[in-house]
Amino acid sequence: GGCRGNCTPMAPKKRPGDVQKKPAAKKPAAGPALPLEPVVPGRVPIFVMMPLDWLTSGLKSPGKLRDQLERLKTAGVRGVMADVWWGLCEPEPGQYRFDGALALIELLKEVGLKLQATMAFHKCGGNVGDAVTFPLPSWALTPAREKKLLYCSRGGVVSEDCLSLSADSEEIFPGLDGAKRTALACYGDYVAAFVAHCGEHIGTTVVELQVGMGPCGELRYPSYMLSNGWEFPGVGLVMAHDSGMLQMLARDTSMSEPPASLPENQNGKPDDCAMFRASKKAKKEPEQFSNGEGKEFLQWYSKVLLEHGEAVLNVAVAALSDKGVKPDCLDLSVKVSGLHWNVMHPSRATEVCAGYDCCTEPQADAYSQIAEMLARVADKTGRPLIFNFTCLEMNNWSNSMPETLSAPEDLIAQVRKACIAHGVPLAGENALEFDLATGEWAFTQMNKQLRGWSPGRDRMHALTLLRLGEKFVSDESLRELGKFASST
Repeated sequence: GGCRGNCTPMAPKKRPGDVQKKPAAKKPAAGPALPLEPVVPGRVPIFVMMPLDWLTSGLKSPGKLRDQLERLKTAGVRGVMADVWWGLCEPEPGQYRFDGALALIELLKEVGLKLQATMAFHKCGGNVGDAVTFPLPSWALTPAREKKLLYCSRGGVVSEDCLSLSADSEEIFPGLDGAKRTALACYGDYVAAFVAHCGEHIGTTVVELQVGMGPCGELRYPSYMLSNGWEFPGVGLVMAHDSGMLQMLARDTSMSEPPASLPENQNGKPDDCAMFRASKKAKKEPEQFSNGEGKEFLQWYSKVLLEHGEAVLNVAVAALSDKGVKPDCLDLSVKVSGLHWNVMHPSRATEVCAGYDCCTEPQADAYSQIAEMLARVADKTGRPLIFNFTCLEMNNWSNSMPETLSAPEDLIAQVRKACIAHGVPLAGENALEFDLATGEWAFTQMNKQLRGWSPGRDRMHALTLLRLGEKFVSDESLRELGKFASST
């Protein structure tokens, strides 16, 4: 998935002649030639995120891309991850254009690299690092607007990053023959069409499907939106006011709408808002997030997100089974966002606004619930399911502002514990782009996370780095990347 990672300053464009296509052989002074050996990869495979705009009307700049991919291969990289944008690849209902994706797959096969393909059921644009915009397909977005099935805040802020989970079972989306489809049916049809189009490449070159679950492809609500003026370290907004979510809330609980004490200022701190305010020990006031209506709402908000994730996975798995894809030849993964700020506050407000309940009860642990769900689907279907988590390059001191209450290492430890407990493989990404040539600090931190607490038992499944570009494949960058890839 894309839509995350700061854009590094543009490196000066190199002329074609500046790029060394293949490792040069040393001319021996005497004896046999000693070619420069490609890096021997370590035990944790490294993937690299493709540029967001790798796919336009077809594969963008294939000649330049081949050079970059060959250089990645030499540095010990296993493959790339690419967003297969819904808005580009299903321009009309049931009419799929995967030619560009197939061109990438064939190029990767020639170079000897693998593909993690993200089923990108979200918009590209308006998030950190987004240089291009690809909206949802208009045939899906228009009825969702009309029926008010797009995530919405109490103040009326609407996100068009993805469809609301309340659209999952609503038959309002057109199909190929004019028949109406649910959002879940659209997602399943898309996965089936992609797999059918890839044919023999599934399980050989295409080794993983990451199934889009929400904004940026992540299993969460669009609670913090740069396009709406959100700034770090704001808690964000609860996005449960679209007509479908309100109907679900009334059906499932005693409430007709979310509590009024939820945050109205997306850039506020947890204690600015009655719902998330920590009680003063002297007063011993009950905290709203763990009592009464507040507790009931936040538990429901987290529960329906988890149910959405499982429902989307089920249709993806059904699509693979329908196309005869064997369980052992293709991994499925789900991306969970590393919301590391306000983690040290009792309310865990940033996480709970995004749908991760770690506050309503002492033992509340959204990440354990997600891992348990993945394990359940894996057991039921026999298909490997991977928990993909971000912010791997950060430590608890990465943010110099104590008021952000940031603790990424503690958060990763909580996720790792959940994955170990439920026997779910854990993969990771860095949250923000960094300069590989001067990124020893990030490589050191990520290596620590990849090895885990008990190497051999909880070593991470894979790592995906942001993001392929001119600077990423410079000699200086690849030298450091090669050292890292061989050390995992």
